[in-house]
Amino acid sequence: MKSAIAVFSWLAASILVSEFLGYLLHRLLHSGKIGFLSRSHMRHHLLLYGPLQPQRPGSGYQDATTDSLALGNIGLEWLAPGALLLVLSITMLNFFGVPVIYQSIFVAGSLAWSFIMFSYLHDRMHIADFWMERNPCLKRWFVSARHAHDIHHYALNDDGLMDKNFGIAFFFFDRIFGTWTREWQTFNRVGYRRALRRFAKVIEPHPRVGRERETSVAEARRGLPLNNTDHFVTSDKPAEINVFGN
Repeated sequence: MKSAIAVFSWLAASILVSEFLGYLLHRLLHSGKIGFLSRSHMRHHLLLYGPLQPQRPGSGYQDATTDSLALGNIGLEWLAPGALLLVLSITMLNFFGVPVIYQSIFVAGSLAWSFIMFSYLHDRMHIADFWMERNPCLKRWFVSARHAHDIHHYALNDDGLMDKNFGIAFFFFDRIFGTWTREWQTFNRVGYRRALRRFAKVIEPHPRVGRERETSVAEARRGLPLNNTDHFVTSDKPAEINVFGN
């Protein structure tokens, strides 16, 4: 019985730590403080699933890491700091004399949870008609989490940084640190233009982007209204946003 409780406790600890470190890392990627990490992450946020673009354009996920160093679809901006955090965690566990069996449970739980949340589930939030939104047991939770993630892709501050809802499926640490919101704010045109300037190299015409999307991105860079007013398509809010108008 004690062994079962210990295993459960270490698994629970691995999930909590993974959520916390994932939150901090995701927030770091959006802070602009480490340039190459933020630029890599913003390919996903400005080039493929930007504030003016559909968040679920089809039945497949558009991977921003196809032509760069990655493990599957997990980019270097996640892998490098994630590996460092993992090494630090193992070092601390060894320092405090944690038995190897519990270290293994902690590491396995952390890796599994991080993959499920920050890779598998995150990517499915950008796929139309994903099975979880039809499942009677999971629909309410999944749609609610996806709604919050849509806001994450939409909300910009005046510095051109996305600063809301850094969790993927659970937003406990967003609530603690004041980055949580369920409200759709008025679109920040100033922040969007600054984001386009800050990450200009990321959104230059790119071989990963189709001609139609490349044209839309180029027009957005110049600050021109797009021909199609359905800038941000999501099932959770009205799509009409006149971004560059009055």
